[in-house]
Amino acid sequence: METYNIYMDEAPAGGAMDGEDGFEVEFRVVPNGSDDGDPESNAVLAGLDLVDLINLRDALQQEVDNYALTALEAEASTAGDEGDEEPMP
Repeated sequence: METYNIYMDEAPAGGAMDGEDGFEVEFRVVPNGSDDGDPESNAVLAGLDLVDLINLRDALQQEVDNYALTALEAEASTAGDEGDEEPMP
């Protein structure tokens, strides 16, 4: 079964965030058989098979969903608190 290597490439972002230099991060998945780099020292994750990649994708998606749900719940509670205020005469 083919194995894969994941690389993380960083590049300076176009704009500064809060006065700090920002970086954009992109991930590349490269089949080990065609990888001409040095995965042992440069890859973020090396030697993953297809099942590992699927499990990684699912775990990342779950974390993204959890973060989005937490943000929505916080927004809903903030909106609910604003609705409880009595209007001033």
